[in-house]
Amino acid sequence: TALAAVFINISVENFAGWKYSLTFNIIQTSYFAGFLVYLSINLALVLSSVYIITHFAPAAAGSGIPEIKGYLNGIDTHGILLFRTLVGKIFGSIGSVGGGLALGKEGPLVHIGACIASLLGQGGSTKYHLRTRWLQIFTSERDRRDLVTCGCAAGVAAAFRAPVGGVLFALEEVTSWWRSQLMWRVFFTSAIVAVVVRTAMGWCKSGKCGHFGSGGFIIWDVSGGQEDYSFQELLPMAVIGVIGGLLGALFNQLTFLIAYWRRNYLHKRGNRVKVLEVCIVSIITSVISFGLPLFKRCTPCPEADANSGIECPRRPGMYGNYVNFYCGDKEYNDLATLFFNTQDDAIRNLFSAKTIHEFSAQSLLTFLVMFYSLAVITFGTAVPAGQFVPGIMIGSTYGRLVGIFVVRFYKKLNIEEGTYALLGAASFLGGSMRMTVSLCVIMVEITNNLKLLPLIMLVLLISK
Repeated sequence: TALAAVFINISVENFAGWKYSLTFNIIQTSYFAGFLVYLSINLALVLSSVYIITHFAPAAAGSGIPEIKGYLNGIDTHGILLFRTLVGKIFGSIGSVGGGLALGKEGPLVHIGACIASLLGQGGSTKYHLRTRWLQIFTSERDRRDLVTCGCAAGVAAAFRAPVGGVLFALEEVTSWWRSQLMWRVFFTSAIVAVVVRTAMGWCKSGKCGHFGSGGFIIWDVSGGQEDYSFQELLPMAVIGVIGGLLGALFNQLTFLIAYWRRNYLHKRGNRVKVLEVCIVSIITSVISFGLPLFKRCTPCPEADANSGIECPRRPGMYGNYVNFYCGDKEYNDLATLFFNTQDDAIRNLFSAKTIHEFSAQSLLTFLVMFYSLAVITFGTAVPAGQFVPGIMIGSTYGRLVGIFVVRFYKKLNIEEGTYALLGAASFLGGSMRMTVSLCVIMVEITNNLKLLPLIMLVLLISK
């Protein structure tokens, strides 16, 4: 599972890096040509994903987590743990996430871990003649379900590089019967995943993996952000929890209604309709992410801060804050900083410290409405899809928006807008996924900021 996660990350980061670098170079001479290249690359990647799903592995569509929960509770859905589903999930996730859709790869990685565990439990794949005798020791159904539970924990640990969060996710979400023997097995599995992912990232550090491996083991390290908070800030933080609960519940209801319509009317018309739907969603996503920043006026770069280590504008083709998108030499486009980026990098920008006033309230509100709408219509299409990262994107956007108003209101307090973005991300995930303990630990692990643990607990409880 760890190797599969590393392979997906390497592929997605390099496809995205190549796509953005090529587009940035072309738009220096022709905006329209750059848009066509950007649109074509996204469409080609998404087409590869939907083709795999419709013609090779239909069970690989979606996140796979509900099906795995059903399996662990006695409901065996046909095809969800087959070898072809595993292959389809891996390569389909590369296409859908690399193609810029408003989806994540974390949900599919849980399904990937479950597939690997199931195949190991039965000794391999019978259809493709990939079986070994020494793996055929898990003969009982309970052993196989324990293995699948370990696979789910491995998927979360690999996706977020959060081994303890993976253990708690398996305990809180997927398994219905927990015992001490299963606890140490899941813990051991998550520990192995963390070691393998960390080793692979160390090997990639020297540039052997292209754009992947340049960051640290912590995905969004905000340990250098706001350290203290006052009693006065608790009210706006509670408001973030309320917003997360409302928007999360609305998100679930909208995706349910659209999924019902898809299942009963649209997808009954065959695979061609599924392919056409995904292509239309991809085109809409590309038009919005490329076109909307052009309508936003460029912003002058702030005065250089040697302590922040952030360059404005950033160099073309490099990840970071302050994207220069059709701007002057000392200007940046804050809307392009969100839209014209990978989701991981956009979240990193929203979480970033010492970047007060980088984003305007108008840009954040525009991005929130557009990305929220894209996430609603995209989830449920015939591609592998996760909701974790899009949920973090949505929550961190309105969290940062609240942070802007808090900074303006409490002018004398040492407040970081990125702190409110983090709390917003936790609140939306809590409101949409209804998790508490595991989600709280995952948020702490992926941000490396234990000081914000009480606030994360507060917004999670309010949003749920």
